[in-house]
This record gives sequence, structure tokens and C-alpha cells, in this order.
Amino acid sequence: MAGGHHGYMGWWGDMGGPKQRGIVTYSLSPFAQKPFAGALYNAFFNTFRRVSSQAIYVVVPTALFGYLITSAQERNAYLYTKAGRHELELLL
Repeated sequence: MAGGHHGYMGWWGDMGGPKQRGIVTYSLSPFAQKPFAGALYNAFFNTFRRVSSQAIYVVVPTALFGYLITSAQERNAYLYTKAGRHELELLL
């Protein structure tokens, strides 16, 4: 705390130390950036990739359920025919 500074070294960027050399900083103007560049293109293919990776978990059970429902409806319709009632009487 020499000189009565009480720990204050200077304003930000001028802390009293040696000047830094060899550090280059680049920045891009916000007007030059394209935040939505390729957003629709990437959204389409990303959605396709995600849906296709999960399709097996949806398609297989749906197909199985559809097959079971169709088979059950056909069996029920058969049991309400004359031959179906006769077959059901033989089973009971």
C-alpha cells in the first residue's frame, strides 16, 4: 500500500503492469454475423436423423398392434357366422 493507494492499481486494462505483447484479439461485427445461416437446412436433416433413429421403437409396436387388432376382428367376425358358431359349440 505504498503511496496511499489502498490496493487500487488502476482502471481496467491499465493495472500498472507491463504492457502485454503478442496477443491479438479478433472480433466480428454483429451486423456481419449470420445467426440463422443454414438453420432450415440443418433443421430438416437433423429432424430426419432423429426420427429415423427412433422409428423402430414406434413402427414395430404399431405394426404388431395393428396385426393383433385385425386378427381379433376377423376371428370375431368368423365366430358370428354359422360355421364359427358350430366350431365354438364343439369347443365348449
